[in-house]
Amino acid sequence: MTADDSTDGEREMAISVRNVGGIERASVTFEPGITVVAGENASNKSSLLGSLGAVLGGGHPPLRGDADSGSVTLTLDGEQFGLSLSRTDGETVVADATPYTDASTLVDLFVRLDEDNPIRRAVVDGDDLHGLLMRPVDTEEIDAEIERLRRRRADLDDRIVDLDDRTADLPELEVEARQLTEKCEDVAARLDEKRAALEEEDYRAAAEATRTLLDDLEDARTERDRLRDRRDTKRRAIDSLHEDLAAVEDDLSAVGDAVDGEDVGTRLDALDEELTALRERKGRLDETVDALRPIVELNRGFLTGGRLPEGFDGGDVTDRLDPASGSITCWTCGQSVERTEIKEQIEAVEAILQGKREERATVEARIEECQRERADLEARLDERSELESRRRQLERDIEERERTLSGLEERIGAVEQRIRDLEGDLAETEPDDDLLERYREVSDLEYERGRLERELAAVKEDIEAAEAARSEAESLREERADVSSRLTDLRERIDRIEREAVETVNECMARVLDRLAYREIERVWIERREVDGSTSFDLQVVRTTDDGTVYRAPVDTLSKSEREVVGLVIALAGYLVHDVAASVPVVVVDAIEMLDAERIRGLLDFFDEHARYVVAAVLPEEADHLRPAFDTVSLKTPGITR
Repeated sequence: MTADDSTDGEREMAISVRNVGGIERASVTFEPGITVVAGENASNKSSLLGSLGAVLGGGHPPLRGDADSGSVTLTLDGEQFGLSLSRTDGETVVADATPYTDASTLVDLFVRLDEDNPIRRAVVDGDDLHGLLMRPVDTEEIDAEIERLRRRRADLDDRIVDLDDRTADLPELEVEARQLTEKCEDVAARLDEKRAALEEEDYRAAAEATRTLLDDLEDARTERDRLRDRRDTKRRAIDSLHEDLAAVEDDLSAVGDAVDGEDVGTRLDALDEELTALRERKGRLDETVDALRPIVELNRGFLTGGRLPEGFDGGDVTDRLDPASGSITCWTCGQSVERTEIKEQIEAVEAILQGKREERATVEARIEECQRERADLEARLDERSELESRRRQLERDIEERERTLSGLEERIGAVEQRIRDLEGDLAETEPDDDLLERYREVSDLEYERGRLERELAAVKEDIEAAEAARSEAESLREERADVSSRLTDLRERIDRIEREAVETVNECMARVLDRLAYREIERVWIERREVDGSTSFDLQVVRTTDDGTVYRAPVDTLSKSEREVVGLVIALAGYLVHDVAASVPVVVVDAIEMLDAERIRGLLDFFDEHARYVVAAVLPEEADHLRPAFDTVSLKTPGITR
């Protein structure tokens, strides 16, 4: 047992049940350690333990037959948790719930170890254990994460290749920048020379009208150059926006708006309807299983254990010499019937019960499948909505910039027309041809210098982009290494947990079998096998004959009670592998009447080593043997007695 330094009140676990299962009202307080709940078959032991499992976080129990509402309240670790049930359209539904944990899968698999526990059923029925023991790991989610990381790594590879291509242009860009710099310097020197040649007196000698036209022409050419710069910038921005829009369009095409030809929204509505129907179906199956199980337990106990209700005849002396061939008085109708007939009826009901359990498992699997598909579709809708919003914004930005670009083109055209007009006016003034030519040369050189400076600025931007690409590529290479490392960890994580599960199961099995002393069972263990990329956990058995011969035997050579014990031990191993004690310090054990008192004690002692609270349902005769060792709760007078 794990030490607990809390106060006595905080150490206790208390549960109150109202109108659940067969219970009208019951309240029980449990101390840390092992508590056995004593009662005959159909005495509501299962209802009490089922209520405890439900408020811990497992599936909900059915309401009492004549009740419209019920509740379960749990006090544990100084906090209170609750479950409120109501009846809607004849079905039990959860009206409100604050369970001890939201990890319902952990509770149903490894905490609530009743007859319907999936691991116990898998062992009894010979089904595969891998999916159950690995279910909390959510291997599908890990596989999805692996696939996401693989796609991310591929995207990084593509991006790194693109960035490397840009970086490869860096030497050529640097050469081009040097050449443009030299040209700019040459033009600037020639411009200075021409300006120096244009003496101030030449300018003064020109007519006033000519000077005005020359000034206006210079201003117009400067304005034209400025507008051209703005136009080129707008064009580059529009080109970049078009590239972004094309990328968004590609992403939208990849996401799609249909699944197998069906609209995503329509598919979501269909899934919601199916989930509602499946949950209603599961609720009905839960109630059917909960109703049939005590009937089978009661009748099987009466038939095999000889515990008939008072006043009913078990047959004459001859019948008792051969019980299988005798007759008994039916405890339901009062008529004399053959034991074999009763047995056949019980087996028929058991077959129905098993069928309902299998149907429920199928329904639960489909519910999980629908929930996963629904989550994927909602994520797809969210992604598509974001992409469509991004597309609309890009289209608005492009439209706005194209309007601005159109306005700039018009203004450039107007300025160029003004330049032509000024040049025409200047020609009509008949200024000194040499003076006019010098002004034109200066103007042309200024324009050439501006053009070269713009080209140089663009090349420098490309150089900066290439250097940024080189830096980004280095960063992306680091991210790629991290992604590869995470991929390796995820791939190894499933393998590591599978191996740990096998080792823990086999260790627990060896200890329990040694403690319970099954004379003809030498060893029981599971083997991890991989076939066609799929992993399975196969149960193996080695038996011992009376003369000491050891041989491997099929699993079905184990008796039902032995398989039930194996299922319980495997479930507890899962409790350890997934560290369930950290979130739920309770193990609830039901339907172990096939074991004698000594083996029940050995099994519960083993459970007690790993959980703070162990609550188990037993028959009165076993409880009498266990009372000296464990706290005992009687349903007739709830409370703990020694």
